[in-house]
Amino acid sequence: MAIAYSEDLRVRALEWLKNGISISQVSRGLKISRPTLYRWKDQVEKTGSTAPMKSVPPPQPSKIKDWNRFTEFVDINADKTQKELAKLWGGVSHHTISRALKKLGYTRKKNGRLSRKK
Repeated sequence: MAIAYSEDLRVRALEWLKNGISISQVSRGLKISRPTLYRWKDQVEKTGSTAPMKSVPPPQPSKIKDWNRFTEFVDINADKTQKELAKLWGGVSHHTISRALKKLGYTRKKNGRLSRKK
């Protein structure tokens, strides 16, 4: 991921624009692309802040909707591997099964059976 420009550089670029220097000249002078300068200008107009925006992805909904049914399913099929559980449950990967088991407090044992943490 790219590193955000510092806030003082943003303020300096916007001050140059306020003082009547064209966007192209500011772009060349500070070695910042014109689209970036336009984004900063729009951001200040909308939010009043020059601080970089936080990049946080939205949370993804779980593919397992009915957790009670899933818990019963795991208890019934405790001798199955995560890949086998994924095939039996349908529509999920073994990674999803792994995360779900961890969320429910199940641990993997080398004897092939699932057990809950105590």
